[in-house]
Amino acid sequence: MLTMWKRIGFAALLVAVLAALGACGTHNDAPTMSEDAIRQALVGKTWTLRKIVARSYDDDPARTLKFNADGTVEGFGGCNAFNGTYSLTGDQIEFSPMASTRKSCGPGLDEQEYTFLTFLAVVRHLRVEEDGSELVLLTESQGEMLFSSGSSGLFW
Repeated sequence: MLTMWKRIGFAALLVAVLAALGACGTHNDAPTMSEDAIRQALVGKTWTLRKIVARSYDDDPARTLKFNADGTVEGFGGCNAFNGTYSLTGDQIEFSPMASTRKSCGPGLDEQEYTFLTFLAVVRHLRVEEDGSELVLLTESQGEMLFSSGSSGLFW
């Protein structure tokens, strides 16, 4: 039991450090795309996590995020599936608390998944590249999550 609390404490400390490191970035307050264009770029694609602040993530396993037109979001954190809702206003986004399965995949994957889901909870802004290939989610302190996507949400 004590080991679990140590892992949770370590993960919380890691998120705080990553958020502080991300504060060095800048955020343009004016959206570069209209809300409708942002929504159209988000929905129907499977976004794959590439980086949280300075920490890169590989595709084994892929950590994903998929926005649905009905305001729901679903994904895979590296070990467990999760879902919730999102609200979008201009370039501002907010996620509901995520519901997820509770499988453990070992300390390394569990910590990475915890960091991913914890970071989603504090995201407040987003930026989508004009060509729709990259998504950046930003916290108030400018910590960044970088995602990439193919041109569609198809798996074949």
